[in-house]
Amino acid sequence: MSGTRANYNVRVKLHRNLLLQEAAFFDNTECGILLSRLNNDVNKIGMVISFHVNIVLRQLAQFLFGSVFLLRIQPKLAMAAFAGIGLVALVSKIYGEFTRALAERVQELFARSSALAETSFSMSETVRAFDGVSIETDKYEASQFDALQLEEVQAWAYGSHKFVSDTLQASLQCMLLFCCWALGRSGALPAAKLTSFLFYVNFVLESSNEVGDQWARIQTAIGASTNVFDLIIRVPAVGDPRHIGHTLLELNAAQEIISRVKKSSNAEPIIKMSNMTVTYGTMEKPALNGVNLDINENDKVAIVGRSGSGKSSMLRTILRFYDPSSGTCALEGVDLRDLTRKQIASKIVVVEQEPQLFPMSLMENVLYGIEKDSIDDESGEKCYSEKYRVAVTEALSLAGLPVTGEDNQLGLELDTRVGEGGRTLSGGQRQRVAIARALVRKPNVLLLDEPT
Repeated sequence: MSGTRANYNVRVKLHRNLLLQEAAFFDNTECGILLSRLNNDVNKIGMVISFHVNIVLRQLAQFLFGSVFLLRIQPKLAMAAFAGIGLVALVSKIYGEFTRALAERVQELFARSSALAETSFSMSETVRAFDGVSIETDKYEASQFDALQLEEVQAWAYGSHKFVSDTLQASLQCMLLFCCWALGRSGALPAAKLTSFLFYVNFVLESSNEVGDQWARIQTAIGASTNVFDLIIRVPAVGDPRHIGHTLLELNAAQEIISRVKKSSNAEPIIKMSNMTVTYGTMEKPALNGVNLDINENDKVAIVGRSGSGKSSMLRTILRFYDPSSGTCALEGVDLRDLTRKQIASKIVVVEQEPQLFPMSLMENVLYGIEKDSIDDESGEKCYSEKYRVAVTEALSLAGLPVTGEDNQLGLELDTRVGEGGRTLSGGQRQRVAIARALVRKPNVLLLDEPT
């Protein structure tokens, strides 16, 4: 139960924290690596708790119980046994530290292999179209071969550890047998106590050897899951304000000032960029350099430039996917860095150049992010009320993708599933769904990234 609950908690926390990370994090990290962390690495943590720690606690209790009887029967001989057990424990400690570092490298290679596989599967049509099957399989095989070599080192290390620890244990048993024989011949210890002593020696040695072996396995699992905990505690470079309560007070005060200014003058811009410079971590030159721009309410602004000139970067900064490296970008007089993600999303909506659709119904895609407000009478599950169905129908009709009447030549319905990434729809139809997603929210700012 503890192991399964640990897996659940770690997965949920890791998934949530990954979604909170800034856009630059995903620019530098492949999704396949993150999926490997979320599945394979987290499983190691649950196995440690449910199996290895369980055995360690049981064998540790057995070791302590047997040690008490050894000390009561013959303290000096017991100390000799403990010295040998300590030597076995030292070997296990060295092996554990080695396998911990090795396991971290193995999991890193498996994560990269998962990333290669995820990329090749998601781009399978492109791979086949350009005859790249052999290229992808060679890359995946090379990654797996590197992992295989490290796993073989792990196997050799495990075998060597078992051989050394078992040899030490057998030597210790032979030494104790000789000592017991010598004590028995001299009459220093009755035969009955010698028998009991040998019984408890085997009892303690068995448990100590198992503890050492399981401790090494725990170290291996910890090494494999190190990156998981690093990702859980990672603080996003672009996140919500730390002091939300204080920020909200400032925001309310700022909005009151803006509303008073608007009553007397319409000069207050809804979007204001002041000497704004945006630099991506992976690039040396800034994507935007010293931009000054005021966009007022009801303005329709077209940003034109050659490919790579920073048009999309400007939109992504307004959405606060990136923070300016210098200067500011403000929404209704408030710096975007002082607003939460929820506040920004309630005022700014984007239609992307390549819209992303989820593998769910058409209506759920349009209303994505809006909480369901009703309960289905038959299934008892949450659903959208009739007012939302009407709103989505109108938005899709305005966007040029009607789901009712004679114009619905594709036979689409609100509950039609669009498939992975919206693959059942054409590129233009996906953009129309994205436009409907924006229109249904009636935002203060509508951003369009080259919609055709």
